[in-house]
Order: sequence, then structure tokens, then C-alpha cells
Amino acid sequence: MGKKRQAASDREPEKPNESYTIHLISGSTGDLLFRLASVAETQFSGIDFEILSHPLADTHEKLEHVLHGIMGPRAIVIHGLPDASSKQFVRSYCVRQHVPHFDATGPLFDFMADCVGQLADNDLSQLHKLDATYQKRIEAMEFAMEHDDGLGAATLQQADIVIVGLSRVSKSPTTLYLGSRGFKVANVSISPVTGFPAELTRLGKNKIVAFTMQPKRLHEIRVERMKHAGSPGTDYDDLQSVIREVIEFEQECQRRGYPLIDVTQLTIEQTAVQVLKALELAAR
Repeated sequence: MGKKRQAASDREPEKPNESYTIHLISGSTGDLLFRLASVAETQFSGIDFEILSHPLADTHEKLEHVLHGIMGPRAIVIHGLPDASSKQFVRSYCVRQHVPHFDATGPLFDFMADCVGQLADNDLSQLHKLDATYQKRIEAMEFAMEHDDGLGAATLQQADIVIVGLSRVSKSPTTLYLGSRGFKVANVSISPVTGFPAELTRLGKNKIVAFTMQPKRLHEIRVERMKHAGSPGTDYDDLQSVIREVIEFEQECQRRGYPLIDVTQLTIEQTAVQVLKALELAAR
């Protein structure tokens, strides 16, 4: 006879996910630290992470205020501070409180110093350059929202990138993502009714990229969208209409010389990389 199944009451209860809090301490905006931590946390399955940013901690007084709020056995500190005294201040506190800590910039500074044969300046005033970059990203995000789905046609010329595509091909999410990287991006939705706006003809082709998608997948997305909207059964979510729409869109883009990116299997980040490659723009 086979083994009897273990009764539900006899089974070991599932362990709840462990939870840690990552404290990011930066003398500037902390944007880079957040990205690094966000990437790292994805690689530890079964662990829940809460990421708390503590930006602009550029004096010992500010650092002390931040550090006194860090407690608990599952606290982790990652810091990116430019000057040696601030690094030592954080290190000493964490050692006394038995808080695990990592200097995200120290190894990089040491590596660069070895490469160029010169020690880092540890100049706090240089952080203002990072703040200026951060401000540019905020402005780019505002531009993206003001030029979403055909808005802001009068100032389309100011865009670094213009994305054209059919409805529901991830134009807006990609626009916002590229905006967060500091690019001024606009997106324009193309449909059989509206066609291609005249404003596009006044832009250089080196600014425009087109998104397309396999008709079957686009149809699935639109059907789901129309179910939520409560009005299915139009040409918008009819498979044959979608196929025709995709074919005509791609033909017109090829005629205009727009680079075409098939986003069917791409994440937003992968799509953004393809956009920059297509337009030969350097990543930021």
C-alpha cells in the first residue's frame, strides 16, 4: 500500500516570509542607492524588504538624527556618503548598535583612485551637481505627463523622444520610465480614425520611434480592457480589425522611416533600452 497522506493538522506550518528594513543614507538625493537596493532585493526569494530612503543627510547632525531612528534586529544600513568623516560616523554608530552596514561608494572611490592615481576629493559641494541632475529628471517627468497620449502637441518639438503607437502598446509606461531617466518624452496614439497627426511631419525622424505588437496579444489586452470598461464588441477589440490596424500602422511607419519596436515580449525597461538604441541615444 502507498504511504498515507499526512493530515493537514500534522503538517509543519508554512514559515512566514522574513522581513528586513533597508535604510538608505545618502548625502544627496539617494536615487542611485535606491536603484541598487531595488535590484538587490529581487534576488532573495522568500524575504520581504522595506526600503526607506534618508536623502540629503549631508551633516553630522542630520546623520545623527537619521541613525537614532534606525533600530531593530532586522535593520540594514546602506550608505553612499562622499566624505570620510561621514562614512566613519555611520560606521561607528552601526558597529555600536550591531546594525549591519555597507558603504556603497567606498569601494568605488577606492577603485577609481587606484585607476587614476589620485585620491577622491570628498567634496560635499559637488553633490549640488547631482541635485541639478535630479531636478532635470523631475522636469522630464513633468514633460512626460504633459505630453501623454497626444497632449501638448504645440510643444512637441521640445521632446528628446516621441513615441508613436496604437492604443495599448505600453507607450505611457515607457514614456514615464524614460522620463525618470531624464529624457523629455512625448507619446502619440495612432488610430484608424485620427491617423498620424500633422505635427509629426515637422519633427526630425531621429526623434520618433514606433511601437507595435503582435495582433493576437494586442487583441487580448484590448478585450480585457473593454471588459473593465463595460463596452466590449467594437472594432477596437475585434481581432480582424486589430490585425488590419497593426498591418496598416506598420506599413505607414515603414513608409515614413520610423524605427519599429515590437514590444510584445518586452518589459518596460527592455523597451526603453530598445528605444535608446533605435535613436542612438546614450543612456542616462
